[in-house]
Amino acid sequence: MTQIYTQKQMRKHLKNNMEKRKKLNILKIAAVAAALLFMALICLAIVLIIQKHGLDTVTDGLSDFVKSLGIWGLLFMFLLQVAQVIFAIIPGEPLELCAGLLYGTVGGTLFCLSGILCGTFIIFLIVKTLGKPLVDKVIGSEKYDRLKFLKVPAKRDIFVFILMFIPGTPKDVLTYFSPLTGMGMIRFLIISTVARIPSVISSTYVGDSVAEGKYLLSLVVFAIVGIVSLGGILIYNKILDAKNKNPNEEMCKNDK
Repeated sequence: MTQIYTQKQMRKHLKNNMEKRKKLNILKIAAVAAALLFMALICLAIVLIIQKHGLDTVTDGLSDFVKSLGIWGLLFMFLLQVAQVIFAIIPGEPLELCAGLLYGTVGGTLFCLSGILCGTFIIFLIVKTLGKPLVDKVIGSEKYDRLKFLKVPAKRDIFVFILMFIPGTPKDVLTYFSPLTGMGMIRFLIISTVARIPSVISSTYVGDSVAEGKYLLSLVVFAIVGIVSLGGILIYNKILDAKNKNPNEEMCKNDK
C-alpha cells in the first residue's frame, strides 16, 4: 500500500511540475512579448519627439538643462544612476542613453559604470547586513530558489559573469542575490562591473550617435540591442532551467 501510495504521490508531483512549467513558459512568452512591445514604443516615442521638436532642439535642450545646473547637474545624473542600480523600478536604458548624449560614448560609459559600481557597492553592504530576508522581499523567494546553484563555489564566479554579461538579464536580481553566495565584495564588484561594459557601451553609443545627428543609425542599433536583449532573456531562463532540473541535488550541494 505504501509503495502504491508513493507512486501516486510521484505521479501527482510530476503532473504539478508539468503544469507549473507550462504556466512558466506562458509567462516567459508574455514577458518577451511585453519587452518587445516596450522597446518598440520607446523607439516610436523617440522618433515622434524628434519629428515634433527637431533633433537639435531635443539634444541641445537636454544638454543645456544639465549643464545649466553645473556640478549639481553632474551630481544629479550620478545619483540617478546609483539609484537605478538600487531601485530596479528605475529603467537603466534611458539613463545610459542620456549619458551618451551628454558625455559621448567613452565619457558616458565611464560615467555610467562609476554609478553602477557605487550602487552595487551599496547593495552588497546592505545585503550583507540584512541578509536573506531582505533579498526575499526584493527579488522574491521563487527567484531566490532558482539562483541557489550559484552558491556552489566550483563555477560560481564564471556563472555570475555569464549571467551578468548576457544582454537583457535581470541584473538587479543577480546583484541582490550574489552577496549571499559567499563571493568577496571586491571580486563581485569587478566581475559585475566588467560584465556590464558591453551593454552600457551599446547604450551610450546610441546616445552619442543621436547627439551627432545619426538618429537613423541610433534607432537601428537600439532595435538590434533590443532584439539581442530578448534573446538574452531566453538564454538566461534556459540556463536557470538547466541548472534547476534536479533541485534536490543542487540543494544538497548548497547545504554542504
